[in-house]
Amino acid sequence: MGKPVIGVTCMRREMALMSTGMDVYFLDCSYAQRVRAAGGVPVLLPQLGMDEARVAARSIDGLIVSGGDDVDPGAYGAADAGVSLETDLEADLGEIELLKQAVARAVPVLGICRGVQIVNVAFGGTLHQDMLGDSDCHPPRPEVLADVLAQRHDLEVAPSSRLARILGSGSRRVNSTHHQAISELAPGFSPVAWAPDGVVEAIESEGPGYVVAVQWHPEKLPPPQDQELFDDLVRAAGEGTASP
Repeated sequence: MGKPVIGVTCMRREMALMSTGMDVYFLDCSYAQRVRAAGGVPVLLPQLGMDEARVAARSIDGLIVSGGDDVDPGAYGAADAGVSLETDLEADLGEIELLKQAVARAVPVLGICRGVQIVNVAFGGTLHQDMLGDSDCHPPRPEVLADVLAQRHDLEVAPSSRLARILGSGSRRVNSTHHQAISELAPGFSPVAWAPDGVVEAIESEGPGYVVAVQWHPEKLPPPQDQELFDDLVRAAGEGTASP
């Protein structure tokens, strides 16, 4: 059997190249590095239309819904509070369709940061459009990217969860780059990790399928920290079945 093919969603931006604006899809290389380290083959997925998403879901063995821009409130039927950044409803809907098709095909899924939000919205949940400033572990966002990436807070993982079987239960320390978070949890999912202020930091599917989604960025932590998340996804993708 060949190596499992892991689709990884991308972001879209207008960027300058040789003094010329260019519309690009891009992804932090650390995602691909983590997938390769786990024995998988990373394949980058641009933002897809609905029909394209259905085709793409049939071509991958596993899916990582990566971090990125805010989810448009329209994707979960909410009024826009004016605090969301860089939203694209069409891109959200394509990603939601990709996720639903992957889950329907029993393709293992790992959601990361925006990914946990997309998972929650795709299956009927809602989001806090901006939850920063309410606690010491989710303070107002710094202006400098390096300072954002340096932020850390503690995390409590629920025992007996799939996430605990992957990472271990109890307390651990993770990074924190988000300003949106889960509000109403989607039916069929369980919260399995929390920040000290009560913010849900990870969810997983309650059924037999493999969907694990975390609010932090494991790929941005110093390797091999949290490599187990990628190892387990690739293992499940290679077996074609989720672990119990």
